[in-house]
Amino acid sequence: MICGVLAYREFGMRFSKRYAAAEDGTALLKSTNPSSVLVPFAADLAVPEAESGSEYLTDVRAEGVLLIDGTNKKSLLSHNAYTRMNPASTTKIMTCLIALEDPEIHMDDLWTAGPEIVVSEPGASMGGFQQGDQLTAEQVLYCLMVRSGADAANMVATRVAGSEEAFVERMNRRAKELGATGTHFTNSHGLTDPDHYTTPYDLYLILHEAMKYPEFRKLASEKLYVADYVDASGQAVQKKWFSTNYYLVGKAKLPTGFSVVAAKTGTTLAAGACLAQLSASESGREYYSIVLKSPNHDTLYQDTSLLLQKSAQVH
Repeated sequence: MICGVLAYREFGMRFSKRYAAAEDGTALLKSTNPSSVLVPFAADLAVPEAESGSEYLTDVRAEGVLLIDGTNKKSLLSHNAYTRMNPASTTKIMTCLIALEDPEIHMDDLWTAGPEIVVSEPGASMGGFQQGDQLTAEQVLYCLMVRSGADAANMVATRVAGSEEAFVERMNRRAKELGATGTHFTNSHGLTDPDHYTTPYDLYLILHEAMKYPEFRKLASEKLYVADYVDASGQAVQKKWFSTNYYLVGKAKLPTGFSVVAAKTGTTLAAGACLAQLSASESGREYYSIVLKSPNHDTLYQDTSLLLQKSAQVH
């Protein structure tokens, strides 16, 4: 066991030295030695160039984009793939992942909302919890991923790690383990902070890991979730949470032949409109599309659709 820990620690140190996104993102995994220590880590991942396929991206207005063929593990298109950007509520992919990975957390656990649910930032997306509300962990996670509730994110952080600070430490530690070394979190919900950032490639790494959990696929693909629970006085409460993803609720149309497997949106003034999504084609091929800092919601879905439309041309 001790030998395994030491070997893992050595691997992590060697990996972190090889990839410093703030300095040179294109240096990631550029070893030409097929026996490199990094091969096992990258075996199921695509590794893009910082810029690729610019001739196909002339109509894309987002500041950071990435299109990955997840079936063939091949990078297809990228722009500013290793540039640090504010992720807004796409942060909640990591929040959900941490909760799903914790062996002490079960979907039927009963959680009571406390003072952590109070969020002061104007315009924050909220599930509408009140202190004393009693919900299952599953209901809170659905609020997190469907409604994108900042109150749900804070509740997850507190119930999983005991405090927001301890949970954020877990988030940052997990990011480094995944190779997302251009990422730093300061909160569980993604509201604006200058020290809270990720990159298109790092967000792909995080989403790729989350997709290994069937529960995540369910949570991140629901169009409408109805939660029935009780408040502090024992009175019945029902909340209906519609997805913030325009594709899922019919406000935007995917290119013909594509469907949403799982996705998370994010929007703030600092981050613009963001979407991290796994889509499937009629042939069964899966595509990861990361779009950060589109100027508005309509453009965000235009950008995402353009990426998917170009997938056939760049294979």
